[in-house]
Amino acid sequence: MDERVLLRCLFTLAQGMDTFEQFLAEHADDKIVTVTPGGNHGDTLIHMGMIKKLEELGCHYQCLNLEEIYKRRIQVGAKYLLNIAAWCLDIDRGFSLFKIPRDADLILFDGGGYMNDVWYGSVLLRQVMRCHKQPIAIAPQSYLFRKTDFMDFFEKGREATLFCREQYSLEHLSSTSVPENVRIFLSGDTALYLEKEDLNECIESSSETFDLVCFRQDKESIISQQSKREIIEGTENPIVEDISKMGELGDFISIVSNARRIYTDRLHVAILGHILNKETTLYNNRYHKNKGVYEYSLMKNSKVRYEEL
Repeated sequence: MDERVLLRCLFTLAQGMDTFEQFLAEHADDKIVTVTPGGNHGDTLIHMGMIKKLEELGCHYQCLNLEEIYKRRIQVGAKYLLNIAAWCLDIDRGFSLFKIPRDADLILFDGGGYMNDVWYGSVLLRQVMRCHKQPIAIAPQSYLFRKTDFMDFFEKGREATLFCREQYSLEHLSSTSVPENVRIFLSGDTALYLEKEDLNECIESSSETFDLVCFRQDKESIISQQSKREIIEGTENPIVEDISKMGELGDFISIVSNARRIYTDRLHVAILGHILNKETTLYNNRYHKNKGVYEYSLMKNSKVRYEEL
């Protein structure tokens, strides 16, 4: 470690930075390529928070967004779907999706909740690792693997640094046989680097008074129709909609900003409620993600509470 990196690391420790910030500071002089699968507005907040921190630390970086690439080039989307099909059929082959620059020093995957057996982030990770040899880092994630031997990805000695955004994921990964070339740390969701001031230009005020009821409509959801009805009956002038992909990012942020109270199982609706100081109830989802992030990052905010359905 050269003198500049050592001094930067000492500075970050003195500033009380978390482990992910310290990691970025250590690599600020490297060329970092960030990789994200894209997704909904919550995923955009995750990415925005990470970019804010990269900028603050003076890091050299380039962003690759798979969703943006396959919207421009339909053949990339087709290859990604074929990769997912091969993964589901346990076929050990697939297509390259994009090129990482050869002079990149580090490949950094966005944080979120896609590195698990529920979604298909592992497909993207596997293909990038097959086609490129640089060290890998994964920003704070929620992990859960019941069918996949995730640590097998790193058996050939690839240097990897994995960040968990809650204690349950840390315990889950640590309970497996972790290769010596893999480091695992705990650090908060990168959307939590954002502050209200970072979002003000996205917010359009409204005079309407309403409660927001936002529940998932996918395979992470566990809420029953009866529970949903009971929650809605306890609200005033509710807007009932999964806003995770509604309109533009500004529409998403504005509806949370203008809500009086929020009821949701969408983690980043709750995180946005926390950032904007809204009275928010976060409900559990199919695995430990919501509960874990609440306990690690949101519990100290008296306006945010967690309930099991």
